[in-house]
Amino acid sequence: MGYAMSHRSLRVLAAAAAAALLTSGCGTGADRQQARAAAERFATAVQAGDGATACAQLSPPLRQQLVKDQPGKRCAKAVLGLSVHGRRASAVRVYATSAEVELAGGDTLFLDDTQQGWRLQAVGCHPNGDGPYECEEQA
Repeated sequence: MGYAMSHRSLRVLAAAAAAALLTSGCGTGADRQQARAAAERFATAVQAGDGATACAQLSPPLRQQLVKDQPGKRCAKAVLGLSVHGRRASAVRVYATSAEVELAGGDTLFLDDTQQGWRLQAVGCHPNGDGPYECEEQA
């Protein structure tokens, strides 16, 4: 993918993700709080221009994809080019090791529970009718 690809919406395979989420069971209250905190930390950092903090919330595969989509930019600079709407979570759903966080501004973020804690796998996502979510960036 080249630089032009970073400006196009990418698709999350929502059907597969939803099936995996639904069959894996629910997360704990602590999981919901940690996923919420990671998502809100990311959104606040992007909007405040703090690329280092925002990048720390991304999964390694998402960091790699982001810099691949924006050649010549490090993650801390590339992440600030993302359009993030909202800072506070309005809904958090956790299913075992995956989470979906809806921001009050309309964006949906997808996270995975990793050895480093909850990290983002897809950002800037919006429902696409009955089809998969469309995301600004995804791992």
